[in-house]
Amino acid sequence: MTATRLAARFTHAMDAPKYIELKPREEVLEVIHASVVPHMPKLAMLVLWSVLPFFFLFPLWRQGTWGVILFLVWLCSGLLMLARAYVRYNRTVFLLTDSRVVDHDQRGLFHRVVTQARYDEIDEASVRIKGIAPTMFGYGTLTLKLHGSSADIVVDAVPRPSHLADVINDLRLQHARP
Repeated sequence: MTATRLAARFTHAMDAPKYIELKPREEVLEVIHASVVPHMPKLAMLVLWSVLPFFFLFPLWRQGTWGVILFLVWLCSGLLMLARAYVRYNRTVFLLTDSRVVDHDQRGLFHRVVTQARYDEIDEASVRIKGIAPTMFGYGTLTLKLHGSSADIVVDAVPRPSHLADVINDLRLQHARP
């Protein structure tokens, strides 16, 4: 199956995020973000931490300057943690192109790990779906085993991991070494 036929399997043309540099004439097949479901408990706690200061607004403000400072520090810390979680989620991307895969893992505001592999470097694409929530909501772990001593690429909480493994295996066969 050619890259153009594989690209036709996808509903619309994809653009790579601005922070990922594509090679000349490289075509993006799919941009995948992690599933939101496993992050929901942490997100709920962050929202609660950001909203909770408003329940103590009047008692804190009655304490004078220190109460207002505590309220503002509490509120700002919640908003900063929410912003950090959003940036981490939004910038953690798994990208399929017609010539390679790119795993852009944003681990903090100023910490990212980018791993890429050409399809001819991939030995195997495997999928692991373990647990009730991953089975119900259709997400899992995609593992790409690479040639030799290269570290494997592991992408957690990927929606439709079996579909991605199928596409990667098709592209592997297309780019197989003679």
